[in-house]
Amino acid sequence: MSRENAEQLLKAAMQDEKNTQEKVQRLQQQHERRRLEKQW
Repeated sequence: MSRENAEQLLKAAMQDEKNTQEKVQRLQQQHERRRLEKQW
């Protein structure tokens, strides 16, 4: 495997991880909002 190929795979994995983290964060924020709305 060439160095460029390895770097491409690493970049793709890092981008995928970033997308996953953003998705989890959005879901947590939605959950927090829902919890705050129902405290009455």
